[in-house]
Amino acid sequence: MEKFLLSAYKRMGQYLFKFSGLLMSNNLLFRWISKSPKYIREFGILHGLRLLFSVERSVPQRSIKINKYKVPGYKMPILLRETVSDHATFWQCIVQRQYGVSVFPQSNRLISAYQDALDNGSVPIIIDCGGNIGLSALYFAELFPKARIYSVEPNEENFEMLKRNTATVADRVFPLRGGVWNERDNLRIVNPESGSAAFRVAPTAEYTNEDRFRTYTINEICALAEVSAPLIVKIDIEGAQRNLFMSNTEWVCNTHLIMLELDDWQMPWQGTSTPFFSCISQHSFDYLISGETIFCFRDFGQ
Repeated sequence: MEKFLLSAYKRMGQYLFKFSGLLMSNNLLFRWISKSPKYIREFGILHGLRLLFSVERSVPQRSIKINKYKVPGYKMPILLRETVSDHATFWQCIVQRQYGVSVFPQSNRLISAYQDALDNGSVPIIIDCGGNIGLSALYFAELFPKARIYSVEPNEENFEMLKRNTATVADRVFPLRGGVWNERDNLRIVNPESGSAAFRVAPTAEYTNEDRFRTYTINEICALAEVSAPLIVKIDIEGAQRNLFMSNTEWVCNTHLIMLELDDWQMPWQGTSTPFFSCISQHSFDYLISGETIFCFRDFGQ
């Protein structure tokens, strides 16, 4: 009997070793197993597995094919191109809730500020810097259903996807084609060969044949929205925060939450975050990090 058990344990160990090797060699299977708990937790077993198997699959780097995905909590299907970057954006914004704030105790004051604005007859403003295909704006529209969201995106193809994905909330989400900057200028994309979630921008001449677009400052967007300061500013602009925080930063001290994705790991020794920290350290903020994002909650006191 003892020999039989030892043989059985040995065989089981061999099977487990082979199975683990299969998981590591089959990236798709490993992705399904590793991501399934989050999908199921967010959408339930039925819808979670349906979305897992339809979204988390092998897709090319570039494609013009667009698929529709019915997602619980969203009135209309979410549109994704069959590209790695679009599917990764869905995972981050919709499944992981990259910009969710409820996990932080500081969010209580943020929600109170949102409600106070509504009670006083004002419309809270969220500025989405780096709107990509519109999934962050969609998420904010669900999280703050009475806020107005200004979503700024430089790439034309992404911008068209942004408009399509936010069409059902077009009364609350306002897409702006351009780049967020510290002053008025003309910009261009300097790495058009990169994935659609990694475009970087730089100034360009006003008269040129290359695709260029205008800049928007935070103060200008506030003027468009007819408010003195935004409630939230979310920033994912691939290093352009270096310019954004160099000047004209009066809005910082009146913004309740600034969310920034740090890019220093992609651009070593370029100091892309130095102006941000120099600016924000002059004011009273609480800093929390979740994933790739630093959440800066302004302390306005009780």
